Amino acid sequence: MPIILITGYPCSGKTTRAKEIIAAFQNKLPDRKVHLVSDNMLDIDKSVYRDAKQEKIARASIMSAIKRYLSREDIVVVDGLNYIKGFRYQIFCEAKAEQTTFAVVHVGTPANICRSWNEGVQNDPWPEDLLDALVFRYEEPNGMNRWDSPLYTVPYSDPAITADEGIFPALFESIIHAKAKPPNFATIIKPAVSANYIYELDRQTQDVVKHVLSRQQEGGAGQILFISEDCAVHLPIENVATAQLQRLRRNFVALNKVRQIDCGRIRGAFAEFLNRSFGTSES
Repeated sequence: MPIILITGYPCSGKTTRAKEIIAAFQNKLPDRKVHLVSDNMLDIDKSVYRDAKQEKIARASIMSAIKRYLSREDIVVVDGLNYIKGFRYQIFCEAKAEQTTFAVVHVGTPANICRSWNEGVQNDPWPEDLLDALVFRYEEPNGMNRWDSPLYTVPYSDPAITADEGIFPALFESIIHAKAKPPNFATIIKPAVSANYIYELDRQTQDVVKHVLSRQQEGGAGQILFISEDCAVHLPIENVATAQLQRLRRNFVALNKVRQIDCGRIRGAFAEFLNRSFGTSES
């Protein structure tokens, strides 16, 4: 079930591009189902983006819809703001868990053009202050991040995407013919390890705990903490006590003294272990 994630500013033309991509897939693969997941389909009102709790509920609805369409054959196009990199990361993890492909399409429309187009909307335009706030909060995708890759940017001035023109030929190849990324594993057994393995196991897990405690003190509960490219901890809504974190760390260390992993995978594996222990794992 390949996932194509559409992202961009409010009123940037995302829905138009999503429809073009869906039509191109239907033209190219008439026997395969293409599902659209969007705010409109889920009756998500624009006002939810004014309240953090309501917005989190809306994102959960979007994630549930994506999971509902999970299959090895169907294609899912997710049309929405998708402006938070942590949410894009969660969807990326869903694709990995399903062992399917994933791509991000960034509709590149400048903010002033979005405002101009929004002024011309007759039915339910974005409130001006909310549009400006979302533009300010937007976390632009970066193709160097694995959860934003492969990344296809569509300038607002580009002609319509068709089965043979625009980004679609490259998108089709990366979604249909590319090899899916393997799922995550908290422990990967390696026959050979470095001589300082126990030291690195202790040092790196302590470093992750230190970052988690620091982010919690800054009020980061419920967020995704990116420690490195391969280390993302999904913090629970309630702060985790230092004693509990250290107990989880000791359990992980004890497990991996027996089932040794590569030193370069320690932080990422510990993050996955914490996510499952917190009940926040998306993969």
